Amino acid sequence: MRLALALAALIAAAPAAAQDYVLAMAYETSTEGGEYDSSSSSSGRQAIAERIIAATSEGIEVEYALPYDPEDVRGNESWMFPARLRVAPDGRMTLLNEPELTARIEAWLAEMEWPREVCSRWTFSWAAYQIRCDAPAAIEAVSGYGMQPGRIAKGQAFALKGALGPVVLTRAGEAEGRVILTGTGPVDPAFLREEDTRAALVVAEISREALTPEEAAAASAAITATGTVAVTFEVDAAGMVWRREDVSEYTMTGSRFRDGLTRARTTVTRLPRAEWERKQAEEEAEAEAADPMADPNPEAEAAEVQ
Repeated sequence: MRLALALAALIAAAPAAAQDYVLAMAYETSTEGGEYDSSSSSSGRQAIAERIIAATSEGIEVEYALPYDPEDVRGNESWMFPARLRVAPDGRMTLLNEPELTARIEAWLAEMEWPREVCSRWTFSWAAYQIRCDAPAAIEAVSGYGMQPGRIAKGQAFALKGALGPVVLTRAGEAEGRVILTGTGPVDPAFLREEDTRAALVVAEISREALTPEEAAAASAAITATGTVAVTFEVDAAGMVWRREDVSEYTMTGSRFRDGLTRARTTVTRLPRAEWERKQAEEEAEAEAADPMADPNPEAEAAEVQ
């Protein structure tokens, strides 16, 4: 009911003209300790353009595209976007231009000179990624940003990835006229075991080593973990999510990859497209002045949806 009311409010408030935004994601992860008292860290940025085209009683029609130079697009994103979706009042997303994406998949496979047999396999070039050849994968890519409108409300039991059960969102204040909602829960060791198993299978496939799912799961079975995962949203009166931050901190033992204390933070911010482009231009100018040989488009470098 809360979801339907929030989406109804957003529909009523939506202007006739299309609204252009960019969802900008920044993430960082660090691990320290473990058996050899080592440390590691990683970080990156990526972005996706969002155009809210129309709002009707059936839901919101949105088009997602890549906001940077098409020449910098690689991997699955070569065919995934633009993708047009309808977000229904109950949160379900429907792909509206599936035939178009299917045609782009076939063209992409032909360009890469790949047979259909490569679909679902993992490969590595600038990063490890799974080759996807199914149009609905575009929905997964968009969902990964966690910023669909009309889906967040005070008192809602929210299914937070990595948490042991849903977390209840509580009001934590206001910022710039937007309500701040937050929820925290204990980390789910079973989720970490599944992630560890998946990582082992991916590494084995890329390195062409023999490893069965049963063997990978058995090696991850002893993983234990304690810690928390948390999420914070900034939501306006119409139900639009303007900012989301996911933070996790937990200690894990028994993992082949991440024993020790792990800290992770992912922030997604919705910006008007003009503002995002202005910030990009400023950052690129600063980078060029500091290092003329620097990559002018670091977001495209990290944009492949994992």
